[in-house]
Amino acid sequence: MWKLQRYYLKEVLVSASITLLVLFAVILVSLVYRGIQRSQGGDAIDALKITLFWALDSFPHLLPIAFLLATVMTFTRAAQDRELTAIRAAGVSPLVPMSAALLVGVGLAAVGSVAMHYVLPEVHFRKYRVIAGVMRNVFMSMQLGTDRIVLPGGYVMTYREHDEGGFRDCTIYCKKPIAGFTSPILFVDTVQDPTFDEDDAEVVIALEGIRDPIGTSGTRGRMAIAIPYPAIAGRESRDERDDDLRSDQLLSEVLRGVHPQPDGARYTLFRRSCFALLPLLLAPIGYCIAEFARERGRVFALVFALVPLSLFYLGDVLGARLLLSTDSPWCGWLPAALLALVGTPLCWRQLRR
Repeated sequence: MWKLQRYYLKEVLVSASITLLVLFAVILVSLVYRGIQRSQGGDAIDALKITLFWALDSFPHLLPIAFLLATVMTFTRAAQDRELTAIRAAGVSPLVPMSAALLVGVGLAAVGSVAMHYVLPEVHFRKYRVIAGVMRNVFMSMQLGTDRIVLPGGYVMTYREHDEGGFRDCTIYCKKPIAGFTSPILFVDTVQDPTFDEDDAEVVIALEGIRDPIGTSGTRGRMAIAIPYPAIAGRESRDERDDDLRSDQLLSEVLRGVHPQPDGARYTLFRRSCFALLPLLLAPIGYCIAEFARERGRVFALVFALVPLSLFYLGDVLGARLLLSTDSPWCGWLPAALLALVGTPLCWRQLRR
């Protein structure tokens, strides 16, 4: 029995690996333009990282699709070559060849579980983060080659000279007075070169020796202006969401009662688990589709394989809609429930035939 299982196990693994690599390459190529666009001001490495992060975010969709296509193609070939008929004629249960797909499904479910709960949330967060070469973009945006610098937030600065300590004898024009001053025009002895705070994704500009030309507040020693990077790069800011947090972080926030939407967090956990289990659910369905399409050909089998995938994603969309109307986190399991509801009769009929 093990030789028979190993025979189909090898074929399913090889076919799934090739399919996954091809699909991932297609996604990677299609996202090159987005990576280049988002890395303006950086270098080729920054564009490559951003493109790779966006492509990796499609992993929970590519993995089950590649596995289902590989399973269907492998066992459709075996059915057309009458291998599955010979196995049944020898008195061997169809569960024996199908167990090869189940073993691969179990392995992919374990890998997918780790990826969905721990790895991909970090990838999803990183793909929106500031690129490593942000300072080059900052200097390009600020036009530091002139004596008139336009800063985000409505600031315009002129200076007399620039050295290693920063900009000297500066005048800053603001849209409205800064807190503590009465004039929108400020005289500043020194404006230090911008520094980048990676934790908060902000460009920090330190001012020293600030004077209000028409006010009575005197001279202030030091003040820092923090400007978010999206404001400099010309992109919209984005708040942290549940998709950016690992499952253990989400669960800890829910248990400590600090999450603003605990039902939504539980729904995210259930949805991730549902996607992780998808390869295991598709293994018997793919095998039964292959047997069912023996006389109809591989093209029919591949088209028929779109039905369970469509049902799963339909359940995903309906689950999100039901969450908004019912506030029940159990809607996250709707895709798996819908797939099992439709796939169970097919598998029962085909395996009992």
